[in-house]
Amino acid sequence: MWFKYKTIFKIASPRIINEYINKKLKPAELELKELIKRYNKLTNSYLFIYCAALNKEQNDISLQQENYFIIHDLLHEVEKANNLDFYIETPGGSGETAEEIVRFLHKKFKGHINFVIAGEAKSAGTLIALW
Repeated sequence: MWFKYKTIFKIASPRIINEYINKKLKPAELELKELIKRYNKLTNSYLFIYCAALNKEQNDISLQQENYFIIHDLLHEVEKANNLDFYIETPGGSGETAEEIVRFLHKKFKGHINFVIAGEAKSAGTLIALW
């Protein structure tokens, strides 16, 4: 893995290296952001990824009211997107919060809203995907 990162830094321009340093992003995170931008352009959609910690040893990881505010704040500023692809992975949480999230999503995005579930979307996560 280090060899891959070393190669990236070796061939990257000083501007890209400064971007890594200034944003304090790992190369994989920056690559993920670039892939999401490409995905959005190719699909004419906006990809939003919501993943809760799925470590079973943690208790306070479920979908809570504060998650609604985070999702709202992050998506409120999205412009020029009618369609949404919402990747969700969560062990569950508040049904009321799920309802608020769905109402916001349908108000914000007038086109298609697709839910992508690759792992778990239990309880409140299931409600969000089915609404």
